[in-house]
Amino acid sequence: MSVYTSLSQSDTEAFLARFELGTLVSYKGIAAGIENTNYFVTCQQQGRQSEYVLTLFEHHNSSEVREFVRLAHHLGQQGLQVPAPLAARDGEWLHSLKDKPAIICPRLPGEHIHDPQPQHCAAIGRALAELHLAALPLHNRRNDSRGFDWWITISPELSSDLTREEQTLLEDELHFQTQQRAQWLSLPQGWIHGDLFHDNALFTADGQVGAILDLYNACDGALLYDLAIIANDWCCDINGDWKAGCTEALLNGYESVRPLNDAEKANWNLVLRGAALRFWLSRLLTRRIQQQQAGEMALQKDPAEFLNKLNKRRTVTLPTL
Repeated sequence: MSVYTSLSQSDTEAFLARFELGTLVSYKGIAAGIENTNYFVTCQQQGRQSEYVLTLFEHHNSSEVREFVRLAHHLGQQGLQVPAPLAARDGEWLHSLKDKPAIICPRLPGEHIHDPQPQHCAAIGRALAELHLAALPLHNRRNDSRGFDWWITISPELSSDLTREEQTLLEDELHFQTQQRAQWLSLPQGWIHGDLFHDNALFTADGQVGAILDLYNACDGALLYDLAIIANDWCCDINGDWKAGCTEALLNGYESVRPLNDAEKANWNLVLRGAALRFWLSRLLTRRIQQQQAGEMALQKDPAEFLNKLNKRRTVTLPTL
C-alpha cells in the first residue's frame, strides 16, 4: 500500500473535529496510488454513515495543492465526477496534518477495474474529452513539472541506474523528442489530467465512469498527450503489446466528444513515445526515492514496464489516425 504517513485513530479524530461530518467509525489506508497517502474514512452522523477520502500530499506544498485542486473545484461545478475538497467549519478546505497539506473529499461511486476492456476504454475516452472541454475556460494553467525540460534535466541523474544499453536508448529518445519539439507545440493545448492510469478511475456496475481521481498532476499540456498516457496503460499489456479493440475504442470514444485535428492524427506515435518516456523516467526516480526512504506499505511500480513500452513504440508505429 502507498501509505507514507501513518495516522492513528486520535490523529484522524482530531482532524475530523474541524468538520461537521459526525463521529469516526473506521479508517483504512488505500493501496492504489504511488505519490500521496490516502485513507478511506467512514463517519456517522444522526444514524447515517457516509464515506470520505482523506489525502495527505507527500510531494506538494500548500500553495501547489491550492492550485491543482482549483481545477477539481471548477470541474465539479461543471458536473464532472471528480474529487472536490470539503470545507471545514471555518470555511477552509486545505489543512495541515502531520505537517503535510491535507484535504478530505466525499468518496465517489464505482470500483477500480484491473483489466480494462474496449467498453471501459470508450467510456474513459468520452470522459477525458469532456474534462478537456470543461477545463478550457479555467485560466492560469499550471506548468508541467515533468514535461520536456524535466525529461532533459533528470536524465543525467538517473543514468547511473541504467545499463549501458538503456543509457544509449535514453539518449537517442531524448534527441528524437527534442528534434520534434515543434511538432509538440503545434498540438492543441489545455488542461490535462497527466496521470489517468486505470487505477485513477472508478466504474459503476453499468460500465459508466463513476469518477476520475487524482488530479494532482493536472497541468498545461498537449491534449493528445493525455490520450497517449491512457493508451499506454489501458490499451496494452505490461510488455506494450496492444489489446484487441482497446485503442480503437479509446479514440472513438474521445472523438465522439472532441474530434482530433490533422496535427494530432499525424503525431500520435510521437506522443505515445513521449508518454512512455515520461513514465519510465518518473518510475526510475520513484524507485530511487523509495530505496532511500521507504514508506510504510510503499507500493513500487516497475520502471521496466515503461522501458518495454517505449521500445515497442519506437519499433511499432500505429497506422495514421
